[in-house]
Amino acid sequence: MNSEKDSIQSVLTVATVLWPEFVVVDDHIFFSWVAPDSVNLEQWHDRTEVESFLNHAHVLDLFGHGASLNEDPWWNQNHPDFLAACKFGMAWAEAIATKLAKDFPERQFFVYYAEQDDPIVRFHQEHTGEIPWISAEDYQKEITEGSVVIYHVRGYN
Repeated sequence: MNSEKDSIQSVLTVATVLWPEFVVVDDHIFFSWVAPDSVNLEQWHDRTEVESFLNHAHVLDLFGHGASLNEDPWWNQNHPDFLAACKFGMAWAEAIATKLAKDFPERQFFVYYAEQDDPIVRFHQEHTGEIPWISAEDYQKEITEGSVVIYHVRGYN
């Protein structure tokens, strides 16, 4: 915390993002703010794809920041706000993994943080017979560097 106090409303917004509510729709798990009314799997390759796509969030889209650029790569990766978004994204992925384990101890999930040129957090359940969104084997360099983090959540059971 800094010497200037943030408003309680700002802190509540961050807390709501950091410790999100989840919704079950047709046996799929979603962030409450993206949950569809139903899931039509004919529109998707598999269950992993629908959850991964709908449950992804660009960290910089969640908060005001000054890291924007007017052309590709769109973000100043050296800007303090970009660096803060990366730190927040890593912490957020860990918090989501913890909350999913708490809320759904009987289920297994993958939670991802991927930095690259835009910090993104996403999650999906581990669905039998389906390939995870990101394979740890394919991203060993990025995992070692810390630009990709994968949590394999196995619940509290």
